[in-house]
Amino acid sequence: MSLIQLSKANPESFDSYLARQIVAFAGDGNLRDNSECSLQLRAYLKAASRDRLERYTQECLEQPFSDSGFFLQDVMNELGRRLEFDVENGRYRGVSNAIGFDGLWRVPSGPTIIVEVKTTDTYNVSLESIAEYRRKLILSGAADANSSVLFVVGRKDTGALEAQIRGSRHAWDMRVVGVESLIKLVSVKEKSSEDQTVSQIRELLRPFEYTRVDRILDVVFSATTDAVSDEQAQAISEFPQEEDNSLQNRTPKSTIEEVRLKAIGALNQKLDSNLVRRRQALFEDQDGDIRACATISKRYDDKLQPYWYAYHPKWDEFLSSATQGYVIFGCVDRSEAFAIPLEKMRKLLPSLNQTVRADGGTYWHVKFSEAPNGLVLFASKTGEKFDLTEFRIELPE
Repeated sequence: MSLIQLSKANPESFDSYLARQIVAFAGDGNLRDNSECSLQLRAYLKAASRDRLERYTQECLEQPFSDSGFFLQDVMNELGRRLEFDVENGRYRGVSNAIGFDGLWRVPSGPTIIVEVKTTDTYNVSLESIAEYRRKLILSGAADANSSVLFVVGRKDTGALEAQIRGSRHAWDMRVVGVESLIKLVSVKEKSSEDQTVSQIRELLRPFEYTRVDRILDVVFSATTDAVSDEQAQAISEFPQEEDNSLQNRTPKSTIEEVRLKAIGALNQKLDSNLVRRRQALFEDQDGDIRACATISKRYDDKLQPYWYAYHPKWDEFLSSATQGYVIFGCVDRSEAFAIPLEKMRKLLPSLNQTVRADGGTYWHVKFSEAPNGLVLFASKTGEKFDLTEFRIELPE
């Protein structure tokens, strides 16, 4: 039984397993390049939550074990994927006639980041050797001429490595980030809903002029604005009727999040999948074959349509890239949700009213009504009622 199969069969047990135990369960338990152990571990990490990745990172740094450095390398590359880089894993061990790197992080039409993972900067790093790796990668076509090197270091105090880079001729090609900061960036990204914020977060990992701090301030501003939008735009994204209400009248984000995660858990159980958060309301499995968008409504004082939602074009675009896509509608006060397949949702869209906002953004109005046999979807444009029974999923207690 593979590591993924074991984790699905015993999900509660895996919450408490240590990183060293995870390695032992993968293949023959020996992390080697191109081994079954490595393939299973990387597949498992793709399906792991950010909290679990953070816990494994701490163990690798604070309680190192045999192959913990390789495990950490794989976790850092997975964090790169969570930041929406296209990641190529490097080798665990160097071999002759092969270019050494721990990871290559790419974005479409953008420069490559060559990643080097270090558990500590106690000893001087050979910057010339790393620069030579970069030169060979450029010559081979694996990296572009504008590529840079990113050292991901386990220790908080990276002063020695920073000083080494500043005093070298590679100061404009190399940067340093701590693993804790990288995890924080992933956390910010997961709470984001805007492409611009994600793009600017990725830009922070590349070398740029620090004398003028506009780029850093842009990221801070975008992330803050994104967070405020998530708070204020419950009206636009999840609770359309609350658009003109004060924040005090809105449903707590913690309540929304609790119901959202329960709904994702219920869909996972139904599909025997493992959907992991990519952005605020967006989830996908480790291969991107199954994707879901989960949106939640409170109960409104409306006898005809007590549940209101919005459905966004950007959600539709995200789901369209998967083999299976689902729009999940949850209700704060009900122990059920409704997972509507994308193809079915698209058939309903022409019968729904659509709003065009002042900023040019659009969304469709989705309303649920109560019927003798349960909730139905009320088509705001045509007045039709669509039965939801076949899409119902029961939420866990």
